[in-house]
Amino acid sequence: MKCNICPHNCNVDRLNQLGVCQAPVNFKVAHIQLHYWEEPCISGTNGSGTIFFSHCNLKCVFCQNFEISQKGNGKIISEDEFIELCSKLKNQGVHNINLATPTCYSHLLIEILPKVKAKINLPIIWNSNAYEKTETLKQLNGLVDVYLPDFKYFNEDMALTYSGAKNYYKTALNAIKEMVNQVGEVKLNKDDLVQKGVIIRHIALPNHIDDSKQILKTIKDNFGDKVWVSLMSQYYPAYQAKNFPEINRLLTKQEYEEIKNYYEELNFSGGYFQELDSANKLYTPKFDKKSLE
Repeated sequence: MKCNICPHNCNVDRLNQLGVCQAPVNFKVAHIQLHYWEEPCISGTNGSGTIFFSHCNLKCVFCQNFEISQKGNGKIISEDEFIELCSKLKNQGVHNINLATPTCYSHLLIEILPKVKAKINLPIIWNSNAYEKTETLKQLNGLVDVYLPDFKYFNEDMALTYSGAKNYYKTALNAIKEMVNQVGEVKLNKDDLVQKGVIIRHIALPNHIDDSKQILKTIKDNFGDKVWVSLMSQYYPAYQAKNFPEINRLLTKQEYEEIKNYYEELNFSGGYFQELDSANKLYTPKFDKKSLE
């Protein structure tokens, strides 16, 4: 198989050669857990059943999950083992199955999600960086209930410098348009848990508040009330951020108040914003392969 499932279009046979993401051809999973620190409509009271995949098609210099996204820590598992992990989470009472950084494994998930949905009657969440091809996403139509994409950058130079992604803004915008076309507006059940829809995440970076405003305006202009927006203040300098002085610090209170005020001015139909104390390593999962046993 020549891998062209994401915008990098590496065109490599992952059995014999690794592409930009460095992911193998089979599932590689780093950790599973009941995640209580997602948005309230996702985590609820019982937690979101989160499966953290190893590797990522972005190379974010500040990634807080760099141990698995960049270093690739994790375990290769079979399709049957993947289904068993989903069953294990369901048996623990989770509200949904949350696929974290799934893009590199789209080719496998397109084939296996029908089996998962037949066995596990829970919403499937696609928790991604939005650097995805619409033609790949189209193959997920009917298999994913909730899309949870990041929308990281408006400025293309930022995307290239900090994440190694060419043409990120247009690519992510088109990907999110496809997601909205598939699942429509956000729908909650009687317990206020999300069942359908798109919730767009944006993490604000220090010294780049104007870029955050451009992203929020883009979302409002293109999607109106069709999506919810989760504005995140949890950035702290991790991984290689120390090599980029302009982002080698936390957000200031003034920066976050400015972007939060702009968020509120846009009057989104639904969504969330974090408090500044969310920028804490305590909220970053401790990745443990023992969770896969």
